Amino acid sequence: MNFILCYSFQNLRLGGVNLRKLFTKEDPIHIHKTLGLLALFNFIYRFYLLIFYGTMRLNTPLALGMTAVHGVLSISSLVFHIPQKRHATLPMIYPEFRLHSILFGLRSVACCFVEHYTPVSLKLYCKMLVCFLTMMLADVVTRRHATPGDTTMRGMPFAESLPEHECAKITRFHSRQQISATIFMLWSMETAFSPLLAIQLAAFLMTLVRKGIISPNTWHVVYACTLMVNVFSFWTLPVSQLLLTVLTTWTFRVWRMHLRLNKYAGWSLVFAVIVLHESQHDWSWLDNNTNAQICRWLSNGLIASYLARGAYAVHRLYMPDAHAK
Repeated sequence: MNFILCYSFQNLRLGGVNLRKLFTKEDPIHIHKTLGLLALFNFIYRFYLLIFYGTMRLNTPLALGMTAVHGVLSISSLVFHIPQKRHATLPMIYPEFRLHSILFGLRSVACCFVEHYTPVSLKLYCKMLVCFLTMMLADVVTRRHATPGDTTMRGMPFAESLPEHECAKITRFHSRQQISATIFMLWSMETAFSPLLAIQLAAFLMTLVRKGIISPNTWHVVYACTLMVNVFSFWTLPVSQLLLTVLTTWTFRVWRMHLRLNKYAGWSLVFAVIVLHESQHDWSWLDNNTNAQICRWLSNGLIASYLARGAYAVHRLYMPDAHAK
């Protein structure tokens, strides 16, 4: 079946570009491509369920199996040969980015399985442990592969036509979403799963840039959209967790991005606040059914505000002159 699918895509053209460019000798039996197609279809289906029904229905055996597919997809990317140096002007895959993508992709998969299989009393602590281990391993990767002073997202290239202050604005938007993604790991299966879309699609989009199929700014446009769609997972949270997500995201932003303080101390503070919230206080008065409509209004208001701010942050990318290659 995978041969039939891949043969069909080999003969497909996208905007005048032959998709044969995406087929390489490093994946001769199309394992990575087949996993990628399965993951893409799963993303479409899960976000369809989330937007129209308020849940991704991730707690079934089939859904858990498909979640594991996403983890295998990340690992299977190791078969490809990539440039050892980061490209100065194009967002393309390089060793540090690939390893970070694998680590943060597996973080989402692990947190989904922890949420489903771990006893309630241990879930939160296990997911925090997963987050800290991911951060530490990512730092090891950075020390071994990164240029001093460079970071994976803040150093991402844009088209030359985009003003520097606009690039900085978009980069700050991306960084804020990475903070939210870590907090998302601690809540529902939907919030743990949803950041996978941006993580895994970013790597694929880099391949499209490398093959000359899309421009650097198109990469940023689509990446920003995949970050923004995560906000719909707010619908799966009770109002207390929703408010706490906003508060702790803002707290860590100030701690790390403005005060430039140690990130591990910052995350320890954020996680301690979340543990206190989950274990010491009764929030039933806020989360009960009588407040469900208020919660829905609040969620929708936050979603609308977030999407508007995100669209404004990246609006220059949509202008024609910003897409010059």
